[in-house]
Order: sequence, then C-alpha cells, then structure tokens
Amino acid sequence: MTKKGVFFMPGNTWLHRLDPATKTAALVIVSATALLTEEPLPVFVLCAGIVLIAVLSRLIRPFVRSLRFLAPLFLFVLVIDAFFPRVISGAVYFTADIGPLQVTLSEGGILFALAMGLRLLSIGGYSFLFIMTTPFSEFVGSMRSLGLPNTLAFSLGYALRSISALTADIAGIMDAQRSRGLEFDRGNLLENRHKILALFVPATVSVLSRARQVSEAMECRGFGCTDRPTRYGRRSVTREDAYLILLVLVYAALAAVLS
Repeated sequence: MTKKGVFFMPGNTWLHRLDPATKTAALVIVSATALLTEEPLPVFVLCAGIVLIAVLSRLIRPFVRSLRFLAPLFLFVLVIDAFFPRVISGAVYFTADIGPLQVTLSEGGILFALAMGLRLLSIGGYSFLFIMTTPFSEFVGSMRSLGLPNTLAFSLGYALRSISALTADIAGIMDAQRSRGLEFDRGNLLENRHKILALFVPATVSVLSRARQVSEAMECRGFGCTDRPTRYGRRSVTREDAYLILLVLVYAALAAVLS
C-alpha cells in the first residue's frame, strides 16, 4: 500500500499464506456479524478482532493508514445517524426543526450512530486487509478450485484487482491535474464541481481503455474457448487457515452474545 491508495503488498506474513477462499469466508462472517447487530459494544468487539488479525499479520501500520480513506464516510455516518435517528430513545440533548427536517440528538441516536460507524470500520478494515494480502491470480485460482464458473471467478478476481488499479489511476490523474494548476484541496464540493469534472472524465476514459485492453488480452489467450481450462497449481487448506476461521468465529460469537 502506498500513501495514495490500498494495494496488494507482497509478503510472507500469516495472512499472506492463507488460502484466498479462507479469507473470503472470514470476510463473509465478519460482514454478516456486523450487519446483524445495531449496538456499539458487539461491533466494537468485532473491530478489536480485526485489529488483532492485523497485529498477528504484522500489518498494523498499513492497516491503520488505510483506515484514513474511511474517515470522511465515517464522520458522515456519525453525523447523519446521530442527528437523524430512526428511533429516538433515552435522554434528548438537542432538538430543532430545520425546514421540513427535524433534527434530534438523543442518547439512543448517538449509540446507534456509533454502532453504524464501527460497522463501517469493521467491514472496511477487514476488506483492506483482504486486498493487501490477496493477489489477483491466487484469488481466481482459489475460486475456480471451489467449483465456480470460470467467467464468474475471473470477474470476481478482476473486480478485486480493479480496486487497486483504479486507485492508482485516480492518484496519477490528480497529480497530472495538480501540475496544471488545479487545487483539489481548496473550496467546497460546489465550488470544485469543475475540478471534479476534470478528474471524472479522464478516470472514465482510463476505465474504458483498461476494459478494452483486458478484453483483447482475454481473446488473445483464448478465454472461454474450453469448458475445462487447466492451471498450474492448487492450494491446500492448512492449519493456519483453520486458525483464522476459528478466530473470526470466536469474535463473532462473542459479539452475538453481547448483542
């Protein structure tokens, strides 16, 4: 991971050595657990488990740096869910009518907003760990070994790779536009609408160009010409894979008990 995005980081850590299918199963468990509770304490316990995984994998520093990409969305979720709660409960600290909207800050709203923010951090945090430790080719091979159709396995793997590629493209476009005098860090969103357009148009062209190149490369390699393509190797499930699933299940069960 660089300072401008979340990327696959080559390495030999515990999380790197795991089967991508195991890490995908852990992601499903983490996401399901986070989505099934609306209380802050259980989701906080789940976040603690994800931090422990980052520590055990010796990726705590890039993991913490990657969370800054969620900071704007985290603050947005806190503000919206705190001042516009679905249910008002507990002590009411502030209430006002702003046009057709009723703004209310209550104890229940604050707790719900905190739970939603922690939910975002738990799902996003583990997703970042997944991206940083899972190469595109191994993910596709693991999905194929599970019996997924080749087209679906490739689509999922390419979606994983496109996250890093698109991040790098946007960072390069922003650097190029800054060299031409555009300043993205000044002004609000309304004032920067022309600057955002200067970023959106090249990014769209880059995505379309990359899609054309990938489709031509797939045709050159005969993708889809056979129903049973061969591949070089198959990964086997190890004891370390079981450790990850066990760790995630323990924190998921603890979160379920607390909720």
